[in-house]
Amino acid sequence: MKKNRVAVKPDAPLAVFIIGVKINKLWAVHSWLKSVLAMKPMVDELYRNKEELGFYHTEYYLSWRGVTLVQYWKSNEAIMSYSRGKKHTKAYKLFYQTAAANTSLGIFHEAYSIEPNQYHSLYVNMPESGLLKALENN
Repeated sequence: MKKNRVAVKPDAPLAVFIIGVKINKLWAVHSWLKSVLAMKPMVDELYRNKEELGFYHTEYYLSWRGVTLVQYWKSNEAIMSYSRGKKHTKAYKLFYQTAAANTSLGIFHEAYSIEPNQYHSLYVNMPESGLLKALENN
C-alpha cells in the first residue's frame, strides 16, 4: 500500500471503458451464467497481449446484483479494434444467444476518450489501483 500521496501525470491520451452486467432474475442462473463467465477469457486475453492491444488494466466492482469492470486503454480506437476480434465476437454472440433472448440479465457499456491534461487522479494511503495501476508500467 502506498503510504503517501501519488498522482498520475495526465500527459497522454487515454480511453476508459466501463462494462457491466445486472442480474435481473437471480433464480434464472441457467439463462445468464454463461454470459457472465464469458468475460474472463476476454480479460485474460487482454492481459496476455496488453501492449499489442493498447490495453492497460481492469478493475472489478461487485454490487448486489451485478459486476462492473472499469478498463483503461490507450485509445478508443484500441477498444474498437479489440471489439472486432475473434474472442470478443465469440463472447458477444454467446451473450445474444443466451442472455439477450430473455430479460434475466442486463448489460451496458460506456467508452470515453480523454485528451492529455484533461484528467487527474490522486491516491493517498491507497494500494495501486485504478488509473495509477493502469499506467504504472506504461
